[in-house]
Amino acid sequence: MPDAAALSRQLTSAGLDCYSIGDEGWLGTVLRIDAGDALRAIRALAEADYVMLADLLGADTGDGLELTWHLRSFAADEELFVKAAVAYDAEVPSVWTVYAAALYPEREAAELFGLTFRGHPNPKRLLTSDESGPFLLRKSTPIRTRAQVARPGVRDGEE
Repeated sequence: MPDAAALSRQLTSAGLDCYSIGDEGWLGTVLRIDAGDALRAIRALAEADYVMLADLLGADTGDGLELTWHLRSFAADEELFVKAAVAYDAEVPSVWTVYAAALYPEREAAELFGLTFRGHPNPKRLLTSDESGPFLLRKSTPIRTRAQVARPGVRDGEE
């Protein structure tokens, strides 16, 4: 389990004072930050031995979006989840300059939730086309019927 006091000192030295650190049960240690501070917080954590971005996750809470950066420290054998509440259609700083592994997950989150990652070098769509319509993982996006997604000329059960 990450040392909350050590993480607090690391973040304070990076000029971040609006955050909370806590144990959230099965998920483990969660650091909550302001979305605008994401790059500075992620950079400070990378300097504190969290050398790997395991994943970047997004979720629509109904009131907005929540981004989660899943970080890993091999030296301490610890995992840390950094969470930020984000408004719909918000702009969030890209962390790819700290973790190159963020390039694809940021593109996915941008495409599926309608976010913009400021500073991302290639913000093109990755999974869908421009004709796909609304952001597919938002709760406001209507669920399509089987007929709407079926390919022309293909009957049920055939491929």
